[in-house]
Amino acid sequence: MMFLAQTTKAQEFIFETTAGEIVTKSKFIDQFQNDVYTNITPYILKQTTNESLQNGDSYTINCLKYRNWGNDPGDIHVIQVLHQGKEVFKLNNDEGWKYINEEPDGGITKTKFYYSIDLDKNTKVLIFVGIYIQSLPPYISMIVLKSGKATLVFNKPCYINEIKKQCNKIDFILRKNTLEYVNSSTPVNQPILKTLTMENGKMYFK
Repeated sequence: MMFLAQTTKAQEFIFETTAGEIVTKSKFIDQFQNDVYTNITPYILKQTTNESLQNGDSYTINCLKYRNWGNDPGDIHVIQVLHQGKEVFKLNNDEGWKYINEEPDGGITKTKFYYSIDLDKNTKVLIFVGIYIQSLPPYISMIVLKSGKATLVFNKPCYINEIKKQCNKIDFILRKNTLEYVNSSTPVNQPILKTLTMENGKMYFK
């Protein structure tokens, strides 16, 4: 009798949770290469929003733009997170993040500058999309709100090819490379795709 072995890919979690605290993994977080400027403050507030978790906790999200930036890239360059009026997180990106036009599926909230998803009643993730520069993939920045803190858990250059929602599971189909075309419909190279799944308070690749 022959037995066919079925192989399954293991889940690779984007972050771990230890005693209620987010523990990040450096392999999923690239650092921005920012310069030092003397004339970009005070920042220009482009959007302020309130993000409420299902457990009743709430955060204020400020999206700000560098002053005196002219025609240089970026719709916003600073993400600031406040909890109970106190700054708990700030991230600068000289290249900037972009205004989001794409409407998501149900279960995903969109503001002008980010997507918002409830991972569970105590956890929310915010997703910012970087500016497209030349033929390079934009940075996707994901920030988790939990236990009065905000944590950058994912910051990698990639395209969001597709967002799929099924029940309580959301799949982000990410493409790591830029496609080049012979003509309008025939690519020279094949897409390098990975699926990032969000469900039951977890984020993982599979």
